[in-house]
Amino acid sequence: MGGIVLQPLVRSPSINKEKIRKIHILTTRTSVGDGRRDKMTVVILNPKKVIMGGLLCTLLFAGSIMGVMALAGLLRSKPAQAYGGAGAGAKKWYFAEGYTGPGFEEWILIYNPPGGAAGGSGNAVSPQIRMYGNAGEIGVYNAPRLVPGQRISININQIAQSAYGYSGDVSIYVQDPEYPFICERALYFNYKGQITGGSQVFGYQEGPNE
Repeated sequence: MGGIVLQPLVRSPSINKEKIRKIHILTTRTSVGDGRRDKMTVVILNPKKVIMGGLLCTLLFAGSIMGVMALAGLLRSKPAQAYGGAGAGAKKWYFAEGYTGPGFEEWILIYNPPGGAAGGSGNAVSPQIRMYGNAGEIGVYNAPRLVPGQRISININQIAQSAYGYSGDVSIYVQDPEYPFICERALYFNYKGQITGGSQVFGYQEGPNE
């Protein structure tokens, strides 16, 4: 007569370490009638591992849902400010490690915000651009006067080459002695016609309105 027989659990040292229990269930073949029995193994995992696995799956599922919501535009982040977190202007701006050699194009972008806007004083500014190379100062360029609300883009390649015959590594210092303004550097490159790209950065300032 067929039936189910539970055999005693035999634990090996490796099984004890992994904390896995095995129960062998013997079943009788009734369809064949030859009296042979098949052995089926049921593995029961450690409950702690099962719980931890469930928590991990839940976290992964929640992260996937948030990612879909972000792509769908349901999660909105705060808009970026003009400079840092406060959009503060400054009288002095520093830009290190630029380049005006072959395949590169460097621009300094100056903006005088209207009065009452972040970074603006409500007064006209006349920034001065000082350029420095590996051997020291290259030269000076006085930017046009900007009234509140005006902006200007200055090609450093053209100024350094036409006025001083210079091309290569360049660092920039932009300052107005009286009023703060916003300043950025844009750098574009085309390396041998194979790799193109660019960057845009706000310069380092000593502190708001300094």
